[in-house]
Amino acid sequence: MTTTPTRTDACLVSLARTVGGRVRVTAGGGPFRVVTLGVDERGARVALVPTRAQLLAGDVVEVRCHVADGLTLHLRETSGTVAYDMRGGSASWAFAGQVGDGARLVLDSLPWVSAGGSRVIRSTSVSLGDKATLLARETLVLGRSGEAPGDLVSRTTITRDGRPVVVEELRSLHLTPGRILDSVLALGDARQLPEGGPSPLRLETGDRLWRRLGREAHETADVLDPVWAALDEASETTSAGGTPASRSAAPGG
Repeated sequence: MTTTPTRTDACLVSLARTVGGRVRVTAGGGPFRVVTLGVDERGARVALVPTRAQLLAGDVVEVRCHVADGLTLHLRETSGTVAYDMRGGSASWAFAGQVGDGARLVLDSLPWVSAGGSRVIRSTSVSLGDKATLLARETLVLGRSGEAPGDLVSRTTITRDGRPVVVEELRSLHLTPGRILDSVLALGDARQLPEGGPSPLRLETGDRLWRRLGREAHETADVLDPVWAALDEASETTSAGGTPASRSAAPGG
């Protein structure tokens, strides 16, 4: 049995109002440089810029996020994540979010690649307050081109006022021969999208999940990119948005 030395890297991103009423981003730590792209009276757009390769054997990466009541945080990744061959070792990656009453969190994630030989537990947990909104894009890539997938366990737990909204566990073993699992999740957002798009899965709460399982990234992106663009465009809080990165090419091949 291989024993993997661990190193914990925790990144904190917090959005709140000062005593004077100004919107303020507080961030730091972990394997990311946190860049504020824009701030206005309603919220902020923030980018996570990796400062080193991840994930490697022994990594314990955590991103902790807090959005105060009534504010909107758009959290964007600037590059995808690749879990590399760990040669018998393992790693973990976790996102934990706290979204206050009437607040909104937009998780604009790029592809997450489970390369052959990797072994990772990946978890996402978000606690939503009353009338809070969560928009999330997630693309899991099971193996780089021409290789078998790694051993990935991906867990999602989302609650509202302490009650479960989404509880899910996905394992790479159960998704093959599919290679790309692409998802768009909209909780607390009932806006109508343009007609002619894909139909969502309706959760028990009435919230929506769009999902596609395919062999190539461009196949799923062609279907879900327009859905995400429509939701994301309506969630803009500042003029510092820039152009969304393409998901049709996964990092690391």
